[in-house]
Amino acid sequence: MLANSSLQMIVASRRMVVAAVGVCCLVGAASAWAQERGDFREPPVLRVSATAEVSVQPDHAVVRLGVLADAADAASAQNQVNETMQRLLDAMRDLDVPEQALRTEDLSLYPVYSNPRFSDGGEQQEPRIVGYRASNVLSVEVAELARIGAVIDAGIGAGANQLQGITFGARNDAGARAEAMRLAVEEARIQADAVADALGMRITGVREVVVGEYNVRPPIPFAEQRLAADIASTPVQPGQVDITASVSVTYEIGEGAADRN
Repeated sequence: MLANSSLQMIVASRRMVVAAVGVCCLVGAASAWAQERGDFREPPVLRVSATAEVSVQPDHAVVRLGVLADAADAASAQNQVNETMQRLLDAMRDLDVPEQALRTEDLSLYPVYSNPRFSDGGEQQEPRIVGYRASNVLSVEVAELARIGAVIDAGIGAGANQLQGITFGARNDAGARAEAMRLAVEEARIQADAVADALGMRITGVREVVVGEYNVRPPIPFAEQRLAADIASTPVQPGQVDITASVSVTYEIGEGAADRN
């Protein structure tokens, strides 16, 4: 019996020693990890947002020519618009505009109401239908910017009475987008260096980068919904397409002045 008790005590003691060694190993590993991490404290950070803009020449445009007609009944208004729109399509084909560059948009027909009036007794009368208004818009994509004026003139000659806008664009803008993003990142670093230097610190690393959406702003030479006859003789200046990129960068900063070499 004594021999068995002694054996059990020895085995238990060995288990305790093994457990103690395991705890020492964990404590030693945790201590080393804490030293590497700076006593569990994250380095301070500096978050900076920046934008940059790059301008490119447009390589195509979309002209929106509209037809608007009023009549006493709906059928007459719609027929007037249909006839004018057919002449407009024929005029574009005479200019050798490809079929895929023509698109009908914003077809509408709606009643026109009279202004509400008051009866002799002072009661407001219900508005009544006094006619109908029909409209249609033809979108024309122009690949040669020098032909925009000819497209507008042909449209007006065919009976279009609205120019709802000219939108310029650039198809191959991948290089401009990349350049805008590169400049935005450079601007973010310039701002971060300036702030860190003012604090007597320096940039030590990058914690996070968030890339914003690109913004493409085409030039708009004309206001929408102006009568086409008023601007038919106006020369068209394409201008430039502006591409804007934005980025937000979180930098890690530490003590010490920045290296100015």
